[in-house]
Amino acid sequence: MALGFPEYGRLRSVLMHAPGSELDLIGPASYPRYLFEDAIEPAQFRSQHERLIETLRSEGVEVALVEQLLRGSPLLRKASRSPNLTYTRDTVVVTRAGLIRMRMHGEVRRPEPGLVAAALGNLGVRILTDISAPASMEGGDLIFLDGATLLAGVGNRTNRSALRQLWARTRGQGLHTLIAIELPPWTIHLDGTLMIVDRDLAIVHRKSLLGRATVYEEGRPPRRARLLPLLARRGLRFVDVTAYERRRRATNVITLGPRKIIGYAGNARVRKLLSEEGVDVIEVEGSELVRGGGGPRCLTAPIEREGGP
Repeated sequence: MALGFPEYGRLRSVLMHAPGSELDLIGPASYPRYLFEDAIEPAQFRSQHERLIETLRSEGVEVALVEQLLRGSPLLRKASRSPNLTYTRDTVVVTRAGLIRMRMHGEVRRPEPGLVAAALGNLGVRILTDISAPASMEGGDLIFLDGATLLAGVGNRTNRSALRQLWARTRGQGLHTLIAIELPPWTIHLDGTLMIVDRDLAIVHRKSLLGRATVYEEGRPPRRARLLPLLARRGLRFVDVTAYERRRRATNVITLGPRKIIGYAGNARVRKLLSEEGVDVIEVEGSELVRGGGGPRCLTAPIEREGGP
């Protein structure tokens, strides 16, 4: 049995939130409070987000929207005060056995997992487990290498306490291997440094992935390992990005299926390297979206993918 949907499996459906008036909270003086990297132009931010939704739908991906699923609910009042809700990826991870509800590191984001879980509940997605205090965990730190192997970043937003909770509550549900990766302080989430684009190919920023990794496997004691050699032994090759490209979210892409991704425009060198590997790169404008601190992957919470372990 597999718990997760492999990152490279064909994407069938996602949950997103089309940002509304809450973006007006993000200004030159307030953006740090809301964890944005810069002030934004709200109309352009919304326009670029709408274009991403259109692109996903044109690729056959069903897009459900939080605000539509919660229409008429008093919970929507919380959404009007939550500009980060547009980054739905961080709030939950949907598995074959149900959703894992995150606990956000920042107080300003604490209401978001409840909103997203309620929206998914209206689609019939049940809760598998919650990450509870004092732990913190965000979905940008979790990447399923295959259906039974989960990569988890440990750093600014996800702590060891959360990993212990996750491992204890999911290993009997089909999670056989958890690989915990210590992240450097300049990274927000694991998906800002690594992304799986096929069963044998990943985009990586190597300098961000030099920290020690701990491998947890059912029936075996934890062991230490170097991450990239470990992934190489599992058959992965790597497309390397620079520090500048990492900041431009070159690793933070949506994998639509094997060797097909959506990424922000502007990383021409990375696009060329990926094309040489047979990857179909669909670009969307993200000049305003990136100011919030997230890439295309951050803006989508997958509900279903194809593929097994």
